[in-house]
Amino acid sequence: MIEHTHVMQWPRGTHGYRGSMGDFAQLQDGSLVMSYTEQDNSIAAIRSTDGGRTWEARATLVPAVTPPAKGYICHPSFLRCQNGDLLLSYIYSTHPTTPYYGHNYYRRSSDDGKTWTDQFVMTPHPGYVLVHNDRLFMLSSGRIVAMAEYKAHKPSSEDHAGFVGLAFYSDDDGYSWQVSSNVVDMQPVEVQEADGVELRDGRVMMFARTYSGYPMRAYSSDGCETWSEGEAISELKMPYAGLPTVRRIPSTGDLLFIWISGRSVDPTDPRIHRRCRLTSAISADEGRTFTHFRHLLDDPDDDFGYQCVEYLGDGVVLIGYHARDGLHVARVAIGWFYGGNIA
Repeated sequence: MIEHTHVMQWPRGTHGYRGSMGDFAQLQDGSLVMSYTEQDNSIAAIRSTDGGRTWEARATLVPAVTPPAKGYICHPSFLRCQNGDLLLSYIYSTHPTTPYYGHNYYRRSSDDGKTWTDQFVMTPHPGYVLVHNDRLFMLSSGRIVAMAEYKAHKPSSEDHAGFVGLAFYSDDDGYSWQVSSNVVDMQPVEVQEADGVELRDGRVMMFARTYSGYPMRAYSSDGCETWSEGEAISELKMPYAGLPTVRRIPSTGDLLFIWISGRSVDPTDPRIHRRCRLTSAISADEGRTFTHFRHLLDDPDDDFGYQCVEYLGDGVVLIGYHARDGLHVARVAIGWFYGGNIA
């Protein structure tokens, strides 16, 4: 079972609204909010009181950057802290006017998003370092992790080149942040838009996109302070890089992987390439092998991605994603991911 809802209807573009997708949060009154980047480059949110079937009550969370400042904000993430506060992070960047400069900032709310603090830096690191949407998670130790990418090579030229993977982490409920002491550098293969998940043996697995035809993984045995060398996941085809996701399914304990597995070329303009297929797979052995390949979305004339994922208590997972006509939310029964194998 999949139910799709078109929640933000915007003019159909050449590509999907790749900078707009945000994240879900479950509020204490049982409702849901979904953050996103509005067309005026502010961070906004909409609310659902029926499990993600309908959405309303738009509210601005962070106003757009205005002169004399410059730049933009995008890709918000939520996280519920141990003390009950709600954390909101987002990218601030001046790219391309100042290539390459960008960081993440965070605000926190103690009243479930009604009011927010001033912003504080979350990625204390020089250069161009970004945490994309739905990249915050908490380890069993209580440590908060923000998976990141850093343009370590070619720092002032060549978009989508020179990136390495790393993480920022906090041991005080998100008030202060440290950075990994090493990076995952697979040059000339780039490591971008990483996600992460805690494994049963206590390690953390990084799962990131590349432009080399496959995603990659790396491991940390010390809570994301240091990382192993990166390795290709050749079983998962990624012909056109897009933000990847890995999550543990609460009801089964298996890992759910979601990534872009298809690329199409516009028949009227061969310069236009689209991320046209969003695929899922299940791993019952902590990411070593994969089964139950299924296409969540598959349309050669559309462009999908920057998905966010939230498990609900009724055996349903919400997946937010962009398309060429705006933002959508899918309600997917957990059992659907264990259906027929199409790979």
